[in-house]
Amino acid sequence: MHEHKYSVFLGVLLFLLLVSCQGTDFFLAVPGSTPPVAVLKEVQTNYKLRTFTQVLVDSTGSYTLDDVLQPARQSEFLFYEEYPLPVENYQYYWGKIQVENRLPEADQYPEWVFSFSDTWSVLEVYLPTPDGSWEQQANGAFTPYSQKKFVPSTRSNLVKTILPPGEVVTIYFRGISEQQAIVPSFYLYAQPLDDFYDKLVIDKTGNSIFIGFLLMMLFYNLIVYFFDRDRSFVFYAGYILAVVLYVSFSSSDLTDWLGNVLFTQHPAYYSLFKLVLFGGLMCYLAFIRSFLDLEQLLPKWDRYFKYLVYLGIPLIALSIVLSVYSNFSYKVEDRVSMFYIALVTLSCLLFLFPLYKTGDTKGRFVVVGIAIITLGFFLTLLSRLLPTTYSIFYLQIGAIIEVIVFSLGLAYRQRQQVQAGEQANFALKESQLIQEKKQLEADRLKELNEFKARFYTNITHEFRTPLTVIMGMSEHIKDHPKEKTLIKRNSVNLLRLINQLLDLSKLESGSLAMNPIHQDIIVYLQYLTESFYSNATQKNIRLVFHSEEKEVFMDYDEGVVQQIVYNLLSNALKFTTEGGKIIFHASKIEEKGQPLLKLKVKDTGRGISPENIDHIFDRFYQVNHADNQEAEGTGIGLALTKELVELLNGRITVESERGVGTEFILYLPIEAKIAATSLPYERTFPQLPIEETLDEAISSTPNEETPEADTSALPELLIIEDNQDIITYIKTVLNGQYIFHTAKNGVLGIEQAFEIIPDIIISDVMMPEKNGYEVCETLKQDERTSHIPIILLTAKSTQQDKVQGLSYGADAYLTKPFDKEELLIRLKTLVVMRQQLQRRYAESASSIADNAASPSIEDIFLQKLHEHIHAQLSNAEFGVPQLATASHLSQMQLYRKLKALTDKTPSQFIRSYRLHQGLELLKKGGLTVSEVAYEVGFTDPSYFSRTFQQEFKKNPSDFLNSL
Repeated sequence: MHEHKYSVFLGVLLFLLLVSCQGTDFFLAVPGSTPPVAVLKEVQTNYKLRTFTQVLVDSTGSYTLDDVLQPARQSEFLFYEEYPLPVENYQYYWGKIQVENRLPEADQYPEWVFSFSDTWSVLEVYLPTPDGSWEQQANGAFTPYSQKKFVPSTRSNLVKTILPPGEVVTIYFRGISEQQAIVPSFYLYAQPLDDFYDKLVIDKTGNSIFIGFLLMMLFYNLIVYFFDRDRSFVFYAGYILAVVLYVSFSSSDLTDWLGNVLFTQHPAYYSLFKLVLFGGLMCYLAFIRSFLDLEQLLPKWDRYFKYLVYLGIPLIALSIVLSVYSNFSYKVEDRVSMFYIALVTLSCLLFLFPLYKTGDTKGRFVVVGIAIITLGFFLTLLSRLLPTTYSIFYLQIGAIIEVIVFSLGLAYRQRQQVQAGEQANFALKESQLIQEKKQLEADRLKELNEFKARFYTNITHEFRTPLTVIMGMSEHIKDHPKEKTLIKRNSVNLLRLINQLLDLSKLESGSLAMNPIHQDIIVYLQYLTESFYSNATQKNIRLVFHSEEKEVFMDYDEGVVQQIVYNLLSNALKFTTEGGKIIFHASKIEEKGQPLLKLKVKDTGRGISPENIDHIFDRFYQVNHADNQEAEGTGIGLALTKELVELLNGRITVESERGVGTEFILYLPIEAKIAATSLPYERTFPQLPIEETLDEAISSTPNEETPEADTSALPELLIIEDNQDIITYIKTVLNGQYIFHTAKNGVLGIEQAFEIIPDIIISDVMMPEKNGYEVCETLKQDERTSHIPIILLTAKSTQQDKVQGLSYGADAYLTKPFDKEELLIRLKTLVVMRQQLQRRYAESASSIADNAASPSIEDIFLQKLHEHIHAQLSNAEFGVPQLATASHLSQMQLYRKLKALTDKTPSQFIRSYRLHQGLELLKKGGLTVSEVAYEVGFTDPSYFSRTFQQEFKKNPSDFLNSL
């Protein structure tokens, strides 16, 4: 059988256990020199019948059984040993065998199994029946298993028939080989059915035991890898898996299990499983590299083995091509795998000597493993060449010992790693003792550090004047943009540090001025958090603000709270790795009868070690993180945060676990010593000082009286662009004119647009995730962002491209490289258009959406707002939060949308609508001014009169008199 010829070679390094081929000697009782009938006279396990097989060539491929049974055709049959022509593939042949069962009566077996060679692609076997007819059974390597009648095992082509004692039974068969380089084989074996099943059970049991052993080692290696994450185990597990698959394929267990499930119509496709040979060898080489740390031990051999692994990939592809080309002929496709096996085998044998010379202990395991499996292979090959019974026993034993040796080697390597860890812990404890000794020295220097701190605080006052001159004069530098940017960037960073030192100094002297207000702090905290969403998104960090209270009105200083939140959130962003999470949580508690606002900032960063956590609020104290020197900072931010919290009569604590994360907890007293303003949501929130990256432009320099530039009045610009250089250029061109937000692809751009509702958007067309056209179409069709002007940037310059961009709703279309002046003019034009839109809605605030001939999305949006307000017109409690909820928008989104459309805040918009409705009621008559005021939601008629006069330049009484 062809498996015996090739499976030994294909199992060289995969240590495969093939089906045991041992059996008793073949015996035929032959009465005469060339008997026409195979006579079965003695009890044997297997009878070789090829000598008694007669052959007839079917040159046309059209002979039927009736044709063959004709006397003329019968005379053309020749015994196989006498057949004068070579047997060829792609040629039909008929075979004939006559068998007589003469076994003693006590040992007679009525049922027999005939096994044909699997070189037949298609095989039809004709068996006589008791009624004198013929039964046809389909067989052959390409015949689906479901069409075969007798398939106790898919190995070979099997038929079962009855041989009555003393009768001559004639069996005919017809077949063809349709595979390249494979000619039909007329080897034919017969054995009693009971013996066949006994041997099959023995073979399957042996295979199951061996495969079970391999699977046990496979799962052991996978479990160890799961806990230790050592790639050596997963590579070795991959190698064992390849062994299991190939053993299952070559022993026919795989086809026995899956024959009715996989490749049911194309059994030849199972030969593709031989490709696991390549995967097994590649995993084996990868295991040797990883297990031995070969890159350090023998760099040249490491590179060579790496190339051998890569070579397996194109050889797999070549093997697949040859399989299809040769119609799955193992004599063709196996040439590639034989080449790779021979190359890897020779390479490993040559590798043993230099590996042994290194003296590496782990290398000895590899040397022994390869030597043992090689010895088992050669002993197996020797048993095939010598006139002895062929056995793969030596290969099986070699494979088992090799797996055990390598497993012991992996265990030894794991033990080495544990010992190395113990040594590292010992070194760490020794280092801690040294650190304690250094701490004593640090205590001695503490007084000196305090003196330095006072000195730095005092000298920062003197730094501000020359720094202001430097920043101011840098604006007058012509050309040298790179140098100018460096000056401005570092000047701003230095100014920020100086301001922090000044605040610390003011806190110590008690001169830091407080400007408390009484407002809802929850909406302010939400706004501060939203200012960090862009930075968090760029770092792929999830930033969440969650409040258990809908609103908390209390006294607080906006600037102080801003600095506290900025320091804590920026610190969390700095030390949280990509994919992490930051939660900003607000709740209301009570301690000893005092209501407190509890704020928690929790991150999933690397955490703070216990020896550092007690010092993080100390001035100028820096946690020494060797893995992130850039993020150490100056040691001022958290110290300033603690003192600002205490300035608000609160307290701050910290909890942290190394490798898990850090949690800062603030407790601020809820007090109401200041009267609340009449329009709590109408104030303009200050813009956070977001840190800039190295390639971003620098904002304008603050003066002495205003340490930080007031950017709250600037429009917000969202730049959606995947090229950082373009972003930097746009920021440089528009520096000081906008508040910038950036997104590196269309999906993030859409998300940011919905979050911040910018005043204008500049978007590239060609981007990952979503292109500029899709961004434009999405935003223009959503009522939250439909009003935002969008400028598209692209390298496409044809008129058709421009028309396409404008068809998606773009307000302008610029071709790269664009001119700076053109961009400025485009923006200026869009600003003018925005102002015209605002005047249009402001002139008829209560009716323009109703009277529009063809209402736009903005008209419809305003109409919905009017309907929401009108439904609650007389409800004085209906305000901005209720309107935002009814519109399915956040308060910030509603604020920015209305500000862009009408140049009014939500509070002003509601009030204006109420006033216009009051005007209509006054026109109708029948109601007093007070009744109208109450009817349109004012609780104070006097306040109604004042705002009415501000809106219409005439008070309600005068208006009634004029009527």
